[in-house]
Amino acid sequence: MGYVEESKRKWYLMAGFIGMMFCGVGDCLLAFMGEGAPYVFYGMISMNVSEVPMVLYQVSFLFGIIAAIGYLLGSKGMYSYVKDRVENKNPKLLKVYTFGAAMMSIGIFGIHAICCLAMMNIQAAVRAGLSAEAIEQYFTAPDLYPFILGTTWQTVADVIVGITFIIMVCKKIVNVSRAWIVIGPLCLYVLCHIIAYILVAVTGNPSLSNFLAGGETWGLGFMFLAVRRACDNKMGA
Repeated sequence: MGYVEESKRKWYLMAGFIGMMFCGVGDCLLAFMGEGAPYVFYGMISMNVSEVPMVLYQVSFLFGIIAAIGYLLGSKGMYSYVKDRVENKNPKLLKVYTFGAAMMSIGIFGIHAICCLAMMNIQAAVRAGLSAEAIEQYFTAPDLYPFILGTTWQTVADVIVGITFIIMVCKKIVNVSRAWIVIGPLCLYVLCHIIAYILVAVTGNPSLSNFLAGGETWGLGFMFLAVRRACDNKMGA
């Protein structure tokens, strides 16, 4: 993972926070998949995706690059902080976090890039005049299998990192208030989905849910911010 000296950790963690904020916005941009039948990609993408400006997916792709760099730096800062506090007390927890963080570092841009390219491929096919049947036949399978693999990889990494973060906060390894758990990776993901569901139910506008699609990655950002805050708190070591 790479050890970072204490004097540099706050900068690394802030880079992680900023990178994840960009990534969350990128997730929101990817959530715009058009609305209305017929649908392709197993019902996930509307044929009206042609009406969505392609620049949204291009910007999202760029944000994915920023996120990959930010996450790598942030995870190094977090690893170094946790290593200093638990290496001799709870080495297994550090190993589990390191495994999840390494998975995420490898996959965070990969899955984001897969999603962006799949959206641009299908949108280009629609704009070229291909029917929904032709897109299902020639575009869905090549895009779907990398999507499934990347999503599975990312989900496993999210769960590992999210659970270890909760344990670290509860055990005061990351010495901050437990309120940070609420806006951590797993809880913020669920919270954003609940709020999105309520918004759509109340307003009847499904597009509003797109603006809350970044809960998972925003949660990772707040995780790095929590560790940055913990760097200032020397109590409970």
